[in-house]
Amino acid sequence: MSTIKANAVEPTTTNSDLTLSGNGTGVVALDTLKASTTNTDLNLSANGTGGIVIGTGFGCSQQTVYDLGTNSSGTETLDSDNGNFQKGINGGAHTLAPQSQLSTIVVQYTNNASAGTLTTSGYDIVTGDTISTTNGDDFMLYSTVNGAFQHLHAVALQ
Repeated sequence: MSTIKANAVEPTTTNSDLTLSGNGTGVVALDTLKASTTNTDLNLSANGTGGIVIGTGFGCSQQTVYDLGTNSSGTETLDSDNGNFQKGINGGAHTLAPQSQLSTIVVQYTNNASAGTLTTSGYDIVTGDTISTTNGDDFMLYSTVNGAFQHLHAVALQ
């Protein structure tokens, strides 16, 4: 298996092309492509069982879910540097606070047998379903920070 990874590729001439190809089980990974001139083409091809991963320079990426662990006291302050997809376990009464970065974080929250009341701090508005303390209940929490506003939306998954 082979991987071709291009980071910070910056064509600087008019009518320039960048071509990356992968054959077999390799992966073509591309992060932060910047085309600083007009008429610049990007051609990607992958044959076989590999694929093409387009990274952060394109506004999308394949992400790993960041594990917040089990929260049983104190305050969990979200951080988008940990990625936009996170998960955590409600293991006792604690507080959830928004991230400081302009972003949306989706947190899959699961109650365990010791789940406590989840309070919020720092959000301008909290909408959606009531977050229970029932063992095994799951929730998607959408934490959005945009300008001076912080919004938390909760969706019960049961």
